[in-house]
Amino acid sequence: MRGLPALLALFLVACSTLPTEITPTPSPTHEPGTTFVTVLLDLSGARAPSGTAQRNAMQLWLDQQPLRGGQQRLRVTFVDLAGSDSRLLIELRRAAEEDQADAVVIGAPFAYDETFASALGIARLPVLLTLPAPEPASTAGGGWAFALAPTYADLARVAVTDATERGVLLPILLASDESPPAVAERLALARELEQRGLITPTVVTVSGQDVTSRVRPGASFAHSAFFTGPAATYVDATRSLSTASITPRVYLSYLMETSDASSLREGADIATWPGSRNLAALSTAPTTPARASFIQEFSARHGAASTLAATAYDALALIDAAAETIGGTPDRVRLRDRLEATTFAGITTRYVFTAARHAGFETVDLVYLRWSIGARAGFALAPEPAPKEER
Repeated sequence: MRGLPALLALFLVACSTLPTEITPTPSPTHEPGTTFVTVLLDLSGARAPSGTAQRNAMQLWLDQQPLRGGQQRLRVTFVDLAGSDSRLLIELRRAAEEDQADAVVIGAPFAYDETFASALGIARLPVLLTLPAPEPASTAGGGWAFALAPTYADLARVAVTDATERGVLLPILLASDESPPAVAERLALARELEQRGLITPTVVTVSGQDVTSRVRPGASFAHSAFFTGPAATYVDATRSLSTASITPRVYLSYLMETSDASSLREGADIATWPGSRNLAALSTAPTTPARASFIQEFSARHGAASTLAATAYDALALIDAAAETIGGTPDRVRLRDRLEATTFAGITTRYVFTAARHAGFETVDLVYLRWSIGARAGFALAPEPAPKEER
């Protein structure tokens, strides 16, 4: 019986103890006039050169914010996708739900398919794409996506046109590493050739280990070789062809980074790729003070600026300009609507968006570039096709 009072005392203490309160983790709060941007890039792995160049350009834009006057209006978080396509969807959801981002920039290659379109519809925040994509406005959920690079259809059209005007279109070698961008590129090329009544070429599938051995037999007979997918896949093969005096006109991808171009060396004589005329600093003078400043400052830090790097710089400038016009703390819908009605003179091109057009790159600025390996190394315009003789 002596234990009964002790047990009763313990019971009374337990009943009088206040319940533990569980406080949910607070969501990020916005400072007035500040726009939160999440940037998804490949900063490690095989695709790191592209992601690093884009991050460098964005960091330049951020470092220049104080020079523009006023407060720091953009807060940017960089996320490394490490070459993972599945992680892109995870990080997009995290940015929308957990990080409360106002906008997302995607600067990594991925499959723009029904799954991604569905993710856009769920996230419901502006997403800017710095790499080629289909016309977003024509896809489900595409009202939230804005393509800053040319569409795959645009790239296919200028590629076939350029090869035709140079008289090197046929016979064609078409190689693909079957990555998402490579598949999208080759399908667009096949559609363009079909629309012109031309026979679709046989596709040579390559991997990182067998690119040269797979493309060399076809390249020996081809007048043009279209290498789809990231340009880095084909740098060694292009050099090998040139060394062996196999010299079709090599069309590399829009996904050309400075480190890849400089690695072409002797292959630079036969290689060309689409990009912005405004980044061909060795051929033309910058047309605006902003372009001159970007090219000079980026080059001083990191070397020649690629089209992809300049587009990433433009992505932050676009978001900042749109956010400024709506004032205060951005609202995702208002920010999307503002972007949709934007005409913006960027470094890469002049972007024009409407409700029916979410691919803003002005194709008048889409040209073919080459890498100069002379006294001055850097991006230059590819020579114009020779005029055809009249008969």
